[in-house]
Amino acid sequence: MKSNLSKTDYVRFNACPTAGYYGWSELESRHDSDEFLRYLGGEAETVRRLARRLFADVRSVHETAPRAAHAETAAALASSERAVCGGCILHGELMARPSLLMRRDDRLFLFHVAAKAGDLAAHREGKMLINYYGDIRAAYRELVHTLAYESEVVSRAMPGLSVVPYFILPEGSALAQAEEVAVARSDAPGHTDNADIAELKRRRAASVLKFYPASAAVEKIRGQTRDGIEAMLDARRQGTRPEPRLRYQCRNCEFRLKNGRDPGDGFHRCWGSLATPRPHIFDLYQLYSLKSGRNRRELLADEKIRAGATALGDIAVDELHGEHAARQRMQLAYGERGEEWIDPRLGERIAELRWPVAFMDFETILAAVPWYAGLKPHEVLPFQFSVHILHADGRAEHREWLNTRDRNPVLPFIRALRAALEGTGSILVYTDYENRILKEAAGILRRLHLHESAPERSWIAGLLESGRIVDQHDWVYRYYFHPLMGGRTSIKAVLPAVWGSNPSLHAHPVFRQYYRCEDGTVVDPYKVLPPARADGAECTVREGCGAMQAYRELILGRGARCARAKESLAAALRDYVTLDTASQWMLFEHWRQRLGLTEPAARNTKTNLQTL
Repeated sequence: MKSNLSKTDYVRFNACPTAGYYGWSELESRHDSDEFLRYLGGEAETVRRLARRLFADVRSVHETAPRAAHAETAAALASSERAVCGGCILHGELMARPSLLMRRDDRLFLFHVAAKAGDLAAHREGKMLINYYGDIRAAYRELVHTLAYESEVVSRAMPGLSVVPYFILPEGSALAQAEEVAVARSDAPGHTDNADIAELKRRRAASVLKFYPASAAVEKIRGQTRDGIEAMLDARRQGTRPEPRLRYQCRNCEFRLKNGRDPGDGFHRCWGSLATPRPHIFDLYQLYSLKSGRNRRELLADEKIRAGATALGDIAVDELHGEHAARQRMQLAYGERGEEWIDPRLGERIAELRWPVAFMDFETILAAVPWYAGLKPHEVLPFQFSVHILHADGRAEHREWLNTRDRNPVLPFIRALRAALEGTGSILVYTDYENRILKEAAGILRRLHLHESAPERSWIAGLLESGRIVDQHDWVYRYYFHPLMGGRTSIKAVLPAVWGSNPSLHAHPVFRQYYRCEDGTVVDPYKVLPPARADGAECTVREGCGAMQAYRELILGRGARCARAKESLAAALRDYVTLDTASQWMLFEHWRQRLGLTEPAARNTKTNLQTL
């Protein structure tokens, strides 16, 4: 049991009291091992370090134990005009750890520094944190509640001071300057003590980090915050789990562990026997889109949950409606029968392709504080691609590119991609992500390489308008279902289903390197990929976030310091992106076999071909 309640406990309790109880009881959470959250945490740490240089004479609190850190923070705030970083404020069981604190006479400025992009223009109009209806805008709700909690705890602990809350966030439209980029990329603390007023003004004007006054938003929920804190304290003192409110939102509960079958996780403790049906109501594709009631204002899922009907089969076909109804009918019909289903119209789509066919995938990275001057916070940079090219006569080739130099990769990426796609016909992607990245790349090139990049920008425009890019995910959505996919349509769900049910793919001269069988079960190809080894540490690249982490290590971390580490990281990245396009090709071969467009494959799955 935690000794102190933090902002995380409050935000969690505010969303769901039962989840709050699980949090301070230290029950296992999916967030503990979430790689993307860890990546975002690294970005937030960079922003916090950079924010320090916007203040003069910053004092860091070095004590880690809460009581000792509280005492050190209070002593540092005794003198006015000094900023305190890493402080801790305690009030009874409540704990606040503001990013930065600065006292001016009887006012205490509380700064919450975060990696989320802000919008100064909208904020000046009062529209960034508060929406048209006067509520906290959903995109900033968690941040505002966090700041409101910290403001309340500090106010209680220091009643003689007036707390003034602020956010410090990367401004979404700001362009990074070389000086700040250098500071952000270094391991230095990021500030110079005793910077004079003129220097601070210069730094703040040039920085991508901006100050966002938040008093109005915090004041709007002050009463709610006080009530929420008291409710949390009461629940903790009672020592018993608050009665759970079962609803659709439980689908994404952090205490619903990934395998979804652990009887000891928070989800099963709340739901009991309602958690056990397989397939579960939560497995339905886009379940949130279904409404019930006369005016269809309530979620159908919530109605079913109240009735104790949580099996997928408890949803009737006549209850399906809206844009995803056809996909949902497909899942209900063929999932119950355990049949793979392929619409013959998929064969028509394949027949329309222009050969040679290319399977294309990009890897990208984003940074809250840009790595290079002239870029904006959170601007997405493509750093790698893979292209498998399949000719009509069966010949195949692979072309790939990875940026391994410390530079803005956009222009060399586009030039290499243009060369790689030379002579190809239709280009198959999975989702429209590549289209979006190409559009954004054109904007970056226009801003940074206006004259030099004219041929590349013209090529991008022509490619996007050509109709050559075909979305395989759209094909899956409209024309394909496998019972092992359930309600998921991502390639990470479709590939294992196809791979495990089509043995002929395992013997394919390109695909067989990914085959492994353990205890009679065919292993997901992504789990076969070996990890990279860099300076004695392992770096696994089996999904997009792992690729971002590996690329950051390659360019700014261990790969920048050690040639062997760089080689290992680059190899892992190449293996991963190569499998991404090989996966697209595997799906394509599987469909062609099932539709009779190539030699028939060995089968262990009943397949149904008909127009739905």
